[in-house]
Amino acid sequence: MNSSFPDGDTLNKEQNTTHQMRREARIRDILIDCLGCNEEDITPEKHLVDDLYADSVALIDMVIMISEKFKIEMTEKDFMHINTVKDLYRWTENHFQ
Repeated sequence: MNSSFPDGDTLNKEQNTTHQMRREARIRDILIDCLGCNEEDITPEKHLVDDLYADSVALIDMVIMISEKFKIEMTEKDFMHINTVKDLYRWTENHFQ
């Protein structure tokens, strides 16, 4: 077997990483639209309310946009457990698996 070709597991990991990066980019775009912040302000550890200053209207807009963009339902209960950008990334990732 030629070792210069990646095996199936390697390809799957690369594809998953690519899909994850695309989802995160879409989430950043949604945050920029809803919060009016700059892309460089959005890092995984940032708290949506305390650091990015999301108010209740912006949070509702984010839920709607994420639900529409990813074709997944985010309930109020789901969103109550999302505090940081990283939490939002994880939630969307978990709903794609």
